[in-house]
Amino acid sequence: MADILHQANDADCNLTVKRVESEGYVINNEPKTKVVAVGLLHIKNENGEAEVIAGAFTIDITKYKWADAEGFTLDDMVDEEALAGTIFNLIGVDEVFDYLCQ
Repeated sequence: MADILHQANDADCNLTVKRVESEGYVINNEPKTKVVAVGLLHIKNENGEAEVIAGAFTIDITKYKWADAEGFTLDDMVDEEALAGTIFNLIGVDEVFDYLCQ
């Protein structure tokens, strides 16, 4: 997280960071209306064992607001087949700065 903020500062990119519970952050670049969540992801590896890794995903705010207004829950937005990959999209942690500031 500190690396992203240092890069943004050096590039004169104004980011807003909000802590989300104990495992993550939501970062946005208001002028560009781009939002990324960064934190620990709990996933299963190829052996079916749970692993915790650092990860990030973009959030399409326009689509999120639409789905919320239509009554979709957060679980629906993530799991619903028709919505999967349209609101939340995984990106590499190393891509966060470029996504928000480029």
